[in-house]
Amino acid sequence: MPARTIKIGHSFDDLRPIAEFVETFCAEEGVPDDAAFHLALVIEEAASNVIRHGFADHAGDGSVSIERQGDSVTVEIVDDGPAFDPLTVPPPDPDQPLMEREIGGLGVEMMRRMTDRQTYRRDAGRNRLTLVKQI
Repeated sequence: MPARTIKIGHSFDDLRPIAEFVETFCAEEGVPDDAAFHLALVIEEAASNVIRHGFADHAGDGSVSIERQGDSVTVEIVDDGPAFDPLTVPPPDPDQPLMEREIGGLGVEMMRRMTDRQTYRRDAGRNRLTLVKQI
């Protein structure tokens, strides 16, 4: 079955339709509950980062595409915001006291831990983050 796609809106209120889209996809494709939960979390995190950072100073364009291929689900988050490779964000230092840690970066770490493969590329003025989850 071809990838299914939903647009990323410009408001955090637009995250609800994305969550429903992912939930419907996972139910229809027979994605196990634990994998569906991980996918929902990482997609919401990625989409909220696009809204917060990618669209901060312009009314941009973005989308989430999701596709099952055998025993894996591939998600691609695309936006036309400023170039940003989230995979370059260093993991948080677990030895650093919580109150001394820099704000941010935990969502990227969650994406790393809850998916099996992550890639980023900048293509034709668009950020393309691809996440693969084995199911």
